[in-house]
Order: sequence, then C-alpha cells, then structure tokens
Amino acid sequence: MTADTPPPAMAQNGAPGQPGQPAPMAQNGAPGRPGQPPTPAAPRPRTAVAAAVGSRLAALLLGVACVVWTATPLLHTGLAQTALVIAIIAVIAGGLRLAFADIPQPEDQFYLPGYLRAWLMFLALLRTLAWEETAVAATLWLEVQHSIRPWHTAALGAALFGYLLATHIAESGADAGPLLRGHARLLVAGACLLALGAGFAMIPASAPGAGSAVLRVLAAIAVIAAAVLVLPE
Repeated sequence: MTADTPPPAMAQNGAPGQPGQPAPMAQNGAPGRPGQPPTPAAPRPRTAVAAAVGSRLAALLLGVACVVWTATPLLHTGLAQTALVIAIIAVIAGGLRLAFADIPQPEDQFYLPGYLRAWLMFLALLRTLAWEETAVAATLWLEVQHSIRPWHTAALGAALFGYLLATHIAESGADAGPLLRGHARLLVAGACLLALGAGFAMIPASAPGAGSAVLRVLAAIAVIAAAVLVLPE
C-alpha cells in the first residue's frame, strides 16, 4: 500500500469491509436504532384554546347577567326602555367582538368582493366602539331608574366589575390566577367599600348628633383601611 492509496472503507462496526451506513434517524431528529419504529409527534395542546373560549364566554354571560339583574322588575318608562335596549345591543356587540377577535383584517380591501368588504366593515365597527363601557353606562342608568335598593345595586356593581375584568382577561389572554393574586388587596378594598356603601345607604338620614358622628368615624376608618390595603408595601 503506497502513500497515495486511500485506506479501505470501514464498516459500521469498525471492521474493514463494506462502507459504513449512517445510523437511521428517528422522526424527532434523534438517532434511532435499526428496526425501531419512529417516535410519534406529540399532539398539539388545546389548553390555550379552551382557556380563550372560556374567558370570552364568561365575559358574555356576565354581561347578560348584569342586564337581566338590573332590568328586573321591568320598567315601562321611556328612559328605562332606551337604556335596556342600549345595554342589550352593547353586550351582544361586545360578545361578537371577542368572538371575532382572532380574525385578521387585510390592509388592502380594494380588490375584494362586495360581501367581503361589508363583512370587514362590520368587523371594524365591532372593534372601534367601546361596547363594554357603553353596556356598563346603560346598565347603571337603568339601575338609577328603579327605586332605592342598596344591596341589589351593590351586587350589580360587583357583577359589572367582574364583567369588565373578564373582558380584559379575554382581550389580553392573561392568566386569571396571577392577575387576581396581584390585585388581591385592591379587590378586597373595593369589596369592603362596596358593602360599606350599601350598608350606609340602608340607614335612614338622621339629624346631626351622636349618630351622625359615629357614621362619619366609621366612614373615615373604612377609607383608611382601604388605603392601607391598596398602597404598596
């Protein structure tokens, strides 16, 4: 064997003979063994899809519950019926906006057919107006048309807050657990002040005296406690 002669090819086991063959590769890119079936690909998780659908459905159901809660008993005055119609339209439009949030909107719409341009204009209308804020304002105006009912109004306030919070979670895709834990003190302070306001609304107005002074002291204590809960450490 001279210096210019190439060395003989080595087999896969290192002995001279047939040229070595590369080791077979598995489906996931890792080297496999001869005769071993390829590793199947992992299925795509659907947890994120289920969470997105659940948050959007929760926002819609909370909005419907708020409208039904404040519309009972049904009033037949002009302002009440107008507020009820606006609240229903705003809640439905807000639910549709969340449902169609993942549909892209192309920039160039000149060469699209007429029905597609009408559909895109409808989507743009859904995404432009503040439907949830309109629903909250109409629902509160409808509640004002009823007689004084403090605890009913307090429950409505909590439900409206939940409606806006669920809408925010559905829009941003944030995890509800860390978001609520991060604002736990603020939520507790708001709930305490809401209950305190409802309780004070049930107390009839009294003449100036010891009772009014006690109420002012209790209100001041509640505000201080709420500020302590809200302020960062």
